Amino acid sequence: MTDVSDKMLKRIQNLLAKAQGTDNEHEADTFMTAALALMAKYGVEMAHLADSGQVADEVTTFEVLIGTSYGVDRRALLVNIARAKRCRPVYRQMPNGYLVTIVGHASDLEQVKLLNASLQLQMGKGARTARDDSGKSSTAFKKGWMLGFYTRVYERMLDAERAATREPRPADTTATTGRSTELVLASREQAVQAAFEKRYPKLGKAPKRTLTNASGYVAGRAAGDQADIGGSNRVSGAAAQGSLR
Repeated sequence: MTDVSDKMLKRIQNLLAKAQGTDNEHEADTFMTAALALMAKYGVEMAHLADSGQVADEVTTFEVLIGTSYGVDRRALLVNIARAKRCRPVYRQMPNGYLVTIVGHASDLEQVKLLNASLQLQMGKGARTARDDSGKSSTAFKKGWMLGFYTRVYERMLDAERAATREPRPADTTATTGRSTELVLASREQAVQAAFEKRYPKLGKAPKRTLTNASGYVAGRAAGDQADIGGSNRVSGAAAQGSLR
């Protein structure tokens, strides 16, 4: 890692800490938006540095164990984070939850870890306190809320990634290889896909989610707009998720 990328990562962590440390929704949203944009720029920076041979950023894996409490929804959040960061996730059901394995470049996986640790806690806390118009909090409402939450977070992450990809690169950065950001990222995605297919040559398709509570979904999307995205290769579900009863 270079001094520039190391400083960017520290700035991201500071922004996430500020976002999580305030009870003011507008302040949290401001810090989160800045952290999300900077994280996307960090990903592009690391991609160019690796493409030019200035840093090592190999394709590797890490695993997260998602517990049984609302495990499908927690797993879906992690899967969305991974996909937005150009990684490939796969999971298998275990007696104590879901074991999710994520394939990606090391710098992208580091971002996934940071975001998952923060968002799992936020989603759990938000779903616990969310209530429908009648003041009730049914299981269907909570699941709809979480679906709306991680769907909206995913959309916001993609927006940040697209903006970072379109941003012009300094001449002294692109001159090393002469390749555009689009080409660099496409090559990285191909490398991840190749490693994923080699590791998992035969996979079944996951079932599609069904929306069962529209009001919960709408409330969850609104919460996703306010979410602050934040800060061993195997992470336990309890440490990374928070609890949701």
